[in-house]
Amino acid sequence: MTNWQIWMDHYGYLGVFLALFAHFIPTELIMSYAGFLVATNQLSYVVMLATGVTGFVLSQLVLYGLGYFGGERMLHVLTKWLHVRPDRLQRAEHNLRQYGGWYLLLSPLWKTIFAFGAGTVRIRLTTFLLSTALSFTVWSLIFMTSGFYLQERWNLVATFAIKHVSWMVVLVVLCVLMIRYFIRKKE
Repeated sequence: MTNWQIWMDHYGYLGVFLALFAHFIPTELIMSYAGFLVATNQLSYVVMLATGVTGFVLSQLVLYGLGYFGGERMLHVLTKWLHVRPDRLQRAEHNLRQYGGWYLLLSPLWKTIFAFGAGTVRIRLTTFLLSTALSFTVWSLIFMTSGFYLQERWNLVATFAIKHVSWMVVLVVLCVLMIRYFIRKKE
């Protein structure tokens, strides 16, 4: 058992909230372990889910605020620190401007850059918050449920997700494109 697991065991809901707010541990691990905690410690599934989503959304709100008020200069410094290539940054900014909330549905995959970028390009706060909350709720349900049912083997799903996140990205992008297609088709 690692230090962060001991910490989450001890603090329960608060531990999950702080772990998601701090961004030091992949969300897949945190939420899978949160599902395990719910299954073994008689914690509430709904409260744990709400706690996780709240911690994630608030952390994204801080990053959004830094992008919004720090602007291009702050984003440039942070992307340099995070080793993000300028062409990727420009592509992300272009997609944020063009697709807005739809593009933000991918936020659990690229947490930091999406939040900064959304603030920098001035995506409406309500759009940002709703997209982030919706996408992370779905993300959390997947990993919490897997952790709940796998219990002692909770890390199987998290480890798989971390190794195969690129395939998950493709799947999510295809789902978003299909949704957009059907919405446009109705119009």
